[in-house]
Amino acid sequence: MRGAAAVLLLAVAAELSGAAAVRSCAVQSVGCKCAAERHKASGPAVPRRRVLCSGAALPAPPEPRLLPDGTATLLLSNNKITVLQNGSFFGLWALEKLDLKNNLISTVQPGAFLGLPELKRLDLSNNRIGCLSAGVFQGLSNLLRLNMSGNIFSSLPPGVFDELPSLKVVDFSTEHLTCDCNLRWALPWAHNRSVHISERTQCAYPRQLRAVPLRSAHESRLQCAGVPELHTHHLIPSLRQVVFQGDRLPFQCTATYLDSSTRIHWYHNRQRVQDDEREGVIVEESIVHDCTFITSELILSNIHVSANGEWECSVSTSQGNVSKKVEIVVLETSASYCPAERVTNNRGDFRWPRTLAGITAFQSCLQYPFSSGPVSGGPAAEKQASRRCDRAGRWEEGDYSHCLYTNDITRVLYTFVLMPINASNALTLAHQLRVYTAEAANFSDMVDVLYVAQMIEKFIGYVDQIKQLTDVIVEMASNIMLVDDHILWMSQKEEKACTSIVRSLEKIAAHTLSSNSQHMAVNSRNIAFEAYVVKPESYVGLSCVAFQRRDGGPPGRTAPTEQAAEPQSDQQLRLRCTTGRPNISLSSFHIKNSIALASIQLPPSLFASPVPPSPLADCKLQLLVFRNGKLFCSTGNSSRLADDGKRRSVATPVIYAGTYGCSVGNLTEPVAVSLRHPGEGADPVAAYWNFEVLGGMGGWSAEGCQLAAREPNVTSLHCRHLSNVAVLMELSGFPSEARGPVEVLHPAMYTCTAVLLLCLFTTIITYIVHHGTIHITQKCWHMLLNLCFHMAMTSAVFAGGITLTGYLVVCQAVGIVLHYSSLSTLLWMVVKARVLYKEATWKAPRQPDGDAAAAAPPRPMLRFYLIAGGIPLIICGITAAVNIHNYHDNNPYCWLVWRPSLGAFYVPVAFILLLTWLYLLCAGLCLQCHAPRGKEPAEPPGAAPGLGTNGELLTDSGSVSVTLHSGTQCPEEDGVYSLQAQLWALLAVHAMYVALWTFGAMAVSQRGELNVVFSCLYGVTAVALGLFIFIHHCVRRRDVLGSWLSCCPSYRAALPMQPYGHTGAAAAEDGSQMFIGCDPDAARSATSSSSPSSSPSCKLTNLRAAQGRTDGRSSGPGRHAGNHRRNHKGRTKQHREGKQQHRTKALRGPSSEQSESGSVHNSPSESYPSSGNSPGNRCSVPHDGEAAPSPSEGSDGFPEARRRSGDNVRQAERDAKRRSYPLNVGSHNGALKGSKYDVNLADADGGAGMRSGLWKSETTV
Repeated sequence: MRGAAAVLLLAVAAELSGAAAVRSCAVQSVGCKCAAERHKASGPAVPRRRVLCSGAALPAPPEPRLLPDGTATLLLSNNKITVLQNGSFFGLWALEKLDLKNNLISTVQPGAFLGLPELKRLDLSNNRIGCLSAGVFQGLSNLLRLNMSGNIFSSLPPGVFDELPSLKVVDFSTEHLTCDCNLRWALPWAHNRSVHISERTQCAYPRQLRAVPLRSAHESRLQCAGVPELHTHHLIPSLRQVVFQGDRLPFQCTATYLDSSTRIHWYHNRQRVQDDEREGVIVEESIVHDCTFITSELILSNIHVSANGEWECSVSTSQGNVSKKVEIVVLETSASYCPAERVTNNRGDFRWPRTLAGITAFQSCLQYPFSSGPVSGGPAAEKQASRRCDRAGRWEEGDYSHCLYTNDITRVLYTFVLMPINASNALTLAHQLRVYTAEAANFSDMVDVLYVAQMIEKFIGYVDQIKQLTDVIVEMASNIMLVDDHILWMSQKEEKACTSIVRSLEKIAAHTLSSNSQHMAVNSRNIAFEAYVVKPESYVGLSCVAFQRRDGGPPGRTAPTEQAAEPQSDQQLRLRCTTGRPNISLSSFHIKNSIALASIQLPPSLFASPVPPSPLADCKLQLLVFRNGKLFCSTGNSSRLADDGKRRSVATPVIYAGTYGCSVGNLTEPVAVSLRHPGEGADPVAAYWNFEVLGGMGGWSAEGCQLAAREPNVTSLHCRHLSNVAVLMELSGFPSEARGPVEVLHPAMYTCTAVLLLCLFTTIITYIVHHGTIHITQKCWHMLLNLCFHMAMTSAVFAGGITLTGYLVVCQAVGIVLHYSSLSTLLWMVVKARVLYKEATWKAPRQPDGDAAAAAPPRPMLRFYLIAGGIPLIICGITAAVNIHNYHDNNPYCWLVWRPSLGAFYVPVAFILLLTWLYLLCAGLCLQCHAPRGKEPAEPPGAAPGLGTNGELLTDSGSVSVTLHSGTQCPEEDGVYSLQAQLWALLAVHAMYVALWTFGAMAVSQRGELNVVFSCLYGVTAVALGLFIFIHHCVRRRDVLGSWLSCCPSYRAALPMQPYGHTGAAAAEDGSQMFIGCDPDAARSATSSSSPSSSPSCKLTNLRAAQGRTDGRSSGPGRHAGNHRRNHKGRTKQHREGKQQHRTKALRGPSSEQSESGSVHNSPSESYPSSGNSPGNRCSVPHDGEAAPSPSEGSDGFPEARRRSGDNVRQAERDAKRRSYPLNVGSHNGALKGSKYDVNLADADGGAGMRSGLWKSETTV
């Protein structure tokens, strides 16, 4: 009993203890759950509780008295808590972990965590905490880990973690964290307290430290310098506002609140805005949010017209000011508009739309992906041009400064201007700039001259340190003189660019000459420079002559034009000076092969002055000679000056003399100057350039200068002062300097080009007029005519326009045409070579007996035109579209500029030549491999004469011509129309055309003896090419000769007789007349004639042929319908006529075949003695089992006859074994009436008949 009672008491006690434990974990707060937590530390077991209140939408933390005792973990994440008040968790003595992440906490009051002595982990991440202070973390003496990431503060004040002595890990990364001087304290604090700043704590501002971990940043980089970077700065509205008068418009500006010095101010058109309710302007007080943002409002309650303009929100801080602007446009009741307008300038093409008055319109600039100009706004910044429409509805001047220049050279020059220059890079930049000024003749914008003038002015400051700069500066100035006169005039009027260049040149001696360097000379194409260090006490006078080498070209060739960017060294302007006063005459200059252009004599009394100079003083004397007066542009009203309102112009070189370091008094003796001018002008005046007149623009003044003497092309003058001196004349009818005379080619080039054109056009006209009587395929007819036409175009345009460099548009047109025709000619040769190659390698498909597959239709000629004409058109179009100035070279000929020509001409030509040579080589090898190795044995003398398989059986009209050979053949052998002959002819034309183009290019680019040599080579090649084409395609072709002779009335009248028995057009079309027993001359004459005729030694007969079979095998059933009927008594059965026609078809063998290369094989007048000796033998009757040859793709011959020839031969042989049918017996007059087939019978004895084959039982004719 006692034992049972003890057990019962124990069970009751256990149950009571469990019930008490459950009651102690109860949470009275709604949405919270409680769970027991295992005790981690050793010692007496103390109950630990884990309270979970996540996602309960709690607006505030639960009161500590509602939580169970022993709460060690409290999870309050994902709620709506906004404020942590003082003592919010007081009483939770056992709390070790507090999770408050993902709430809306914006304010944490000091003492909010009091009463948590055991707290070790605190998570405040992803809230809206904007500012913290040291009192916030009071009472957290044991806190080890603190997470404040994802809040909105941008910085932390020093000492904020002083109440956390046990802190080991901290994370305070935010998207606005600014690593500047205000956060510099964190690095030494973490180092001294051994606190680990999390790797995720990364800088967001400034930009140079973005994504850099704070603990990795060096203290020296945490600075507060420059304009502050605000992570937040918004102005609402941010876009331009268009409102009506009397409307209400509010503004709101929000910015980052850095510290107590942060303020927001409002400005209107840069004027401070004050609160004025009477004017309808209300400025609200600034409000600070969460210690992070500051907001200010501006309200315009009654907008007036005066509110137009920019409204600005300025954020003022201790580091600087940052502002945002918005434009306001106030419309009146009657608003006007600016019309749509298109503006094209050097920045692009802009189309301004119809715009309301008072509105500023914007247009995006043309973007250049590979532009050399700097992009200040970063790679994604969009550049815009702006233009304002004023209140009156008129466009103001637009602002295009943010847009890049459209011209490539201008963009590069603009880049040079922006580059910083120092002594280390000045020479390199000068050399690079000199390369671009070499193309100064292509400058199309005055800005180009302005930029070069600015760069020259900058380089002058370094010539005393870098002596080599002098040569580069003089050469750049010389190149600028190649620019068009109007562009130089505009640059002078805009910013006095020409004056700046001249002034810079005049300062060179003052910077470069010294005791160590007492002489300097620079020569260039248009400027000669000479400078000396002179001792005035020992000066005895100085005479200088400017000269250049004479052009060594042939008589009649003019000197190179001024547009030449790279003149020859012997054409440069030079100065030669001697001391004293020698007698100098420009007309009798003593240097061989040179011509003097200007001379100057400085008198010995040059330095005579009332005040004697110091004995140690050195004087620097400088001389400059300008080839013309293009750098001396008079832009103002000069009616009272020497040029008399621009009636006179500079007609001579301009020569300058000046001194530095010593004074020149009144000259007792004048300075004598002689100047050469190319022609005789009217009303000459001696003048000097005065930089001070016309408001500093400069002009020619005659004061102190007078004419001394005049000779042919030479004028002498005297001046009483040192300056830029020239002679001005009235230049009406005077040779223009801006456009030099047209250069003339060597006479041999014109004469030989005329011969070439005569031969080419004769060939073209012949093949067009007599197209129907010349044995050539349609394809080859097109290729020949196009090849001749494009060669004629190339040679004619080359001879007539290659030197027209003085006319820009004409020169560009000449360059485009030459570019197109040169490429097209070479491509037509490629097409011809490909056709020959396909012809040489073609093999007929093997077909079984009885098969008559339909012949493939001929392929159109359009593909050849697309290749030979379309490809050059595309290349020329792209080249001209990219830059039309690619066809205006600085050299004295109209052709592509060197750089674009590499890809647009020379690379395609190299590929075309390679392709042509490959086709020709392969075709030649194929013909060589298929050539017969030996001649077939001749027939025995006693053999019966047979039907020549070498003859042309099918004529142009569809009739069959059969030649019987029994002795010497009538026509002589001819190999012009074989594939080998065509191949060699194309190779010769190709080689001569390439040589012609090369010699022509060398002739226009060379000077002196080389010009004569290449001109003669060009002429010889042109004549050879023209004669070769004319002889090969006209003279050596009997059909062409016959066509020519048929046009001669005397030739037709000399014919002895007309075709017998057939009159009118029907007879000619039928082609049934044939010559029997003709001699060689008669046969040759007959075959070369365009109409069938006979000679006295040839007997005209007709051979009756059977009517075609009705099964559709006869080719062209309607071609000879008029001649298929006859009334012969002995031949009335239809089946016999069909058999006879079948046997005659078998006799044809392969029809007269016209190959793709244009050759007509095995014609009676152009056959070889045997088929084995024919070069390109493709028409011999195949042996049994062989496939009959057929032309390759695009052949225009007779496909149906060729397709059936093999089958007809085999069928005829089988029929001949069974029976034979005699042909019609000729009548007494020798004519075989109604014949469809013409048979030429050439018998040695005149009476021998045919006794073999199908003819062995026929009647002898």
